[in-house]
Amino acid sequence: MAAAAAIKNAIFKLLRGGAGTAITLPYDWRVFKQSGNIAVHPRNYCNKTTIGFRQQMDHTIPPKEFKWMPSNLISENFKLGPNGHVCMVLNRQIQIPPHVVKQLWKNATIRCAVDGGSNHWRNFITTQAAGSVQTKGNNDGGAPEMVEPPDLITGDFDSITEETIEFFKSTPKINTPDQNATDFTKAFTVLQPVMQQRKVHDVVVFHDSSGRLDQVMANINTLYKMQKDNCNVYLLSGDSITWLLRPGKHTIQVPLDLVAKQRWCSLMPVGSTSHNVTTTGLKWNLYHAQMEFGGMVSTSNTYSTEFVQVQTDGNLIWSMGAYDFEEKVRSTAE
Repeated sequence: MAAAAAIKNAIFKLLRGGAGTAITLPYDWRVFKQSGNIAVHPRNYCNKTTIGFRQQMDHTIPPKEFKWMPSNLISENFKLGPNGHVCMVLNRQIQIPPHVVKQLWKNATIRCAVDGGSNHWRNFITTQAAGSVQTKGNNDGGAPEMVEPPDLITGDFDSITEETIEFFKSTPKINTPDQNATDFTKAFTVLQPVMQQRKVHDVVVFHDSSGRLDQVMANINTLYKMQKDNCNVYLLSGDSITWLLRPGKHTIQVPLDLVAKQRWCSLMPVGSTSHNVTTTGLKWNLYHAQMEFGGMVSTSNTYSTEFVQVQTDGNLIWSMGAYDFEEKVRSTAE
C-alpha cells in the first residue's frame, strides 16, 4: 500500500513539472498477474451478477442506462466531458486526418504517448510543422502552428528510438517493464490516479485497425479491462470509432451525416456470448437475439434513424464508420 502511494505521488510530481525526469515502476507492481487476478486492486466477484442481468432483461428491475454522443469526437467540438479527455498515441501509424488529431490533442486534459507511439507522434509533429511553415510562407509569413508534446511517455521502451528520446528529452518518462500486460494497458495504470484527481472520464486513443491482428485484438482486450462507469475508452482510427457496450441499455445519438450517407456500423460479441440482444434504430434490427462467434454477429449494418438503442445482457463491441473528418472541418471553418 505504501509502495502504491509512493508511485502515485511520483506520477503527480512528474506531471506537475518534472521535466526530463524518468521513473521505473517496480516489476511486481502489476495490473494483472499471469493467473489473471488483480494484484494491486483485488477483484470482488459477485455470484449474483448473472441473475441480475436476467432480471434486467425480464424487466423485473430496470437495466442500467448509458448515453453515447460520438458527434463530440467527429464534429467541431472535439472534446469529451466537462473536464476534458485523455489522448493516447499507440505504436501505429496515425491515419486520422491531421485536423482531427490536432483538435482532439489540443483539447485534451492529459496527453500520453505509449512507447513506440512517441515515434509516430514525433513524425506527426515534424510533418505538421513543415507543412505549417510552407502554408504560412504562402500567406505572407507568420509563426507556424505548433503541436504540443506529450505530457508523459510510458512503456517498457523496447520500441522508442534514441532520436525520439532526444526529441522529447524534456518530457517525463515512466518505465513500465511488466511483461504480463501490454504497454497500452499499463499506461492506464499510470494515468488512472491523475484521471481520478482531475475527474476526467473519457480516453481517446489514436490507433489503427489495419496490419497486425494480434495488436488489434490486444487493444480490444484493453477495452474490456479498462471500460468502467468512470472510464470510457474510444479507439479512433482513420475511418472508424470503436468502444465497448457493457450489459444494459445504450442510446447512441448518431450524427445526421452518418444516417444520411448510410455509413456502416457493427455489433460484435467478442470474448463471450450475449444471450439477449435487442436493437432499434438500425436498418437490420435484432430482437432478443443470441450473439456469439460461430453464430450471430452484426456487421455492415446501417441506420434507420438518428437514435440507436442497444439492450444487451453481455459485452458487445460497437464500431461505426465516420464521415470524412477533413471535409467536415473545412466546411465548418468556412
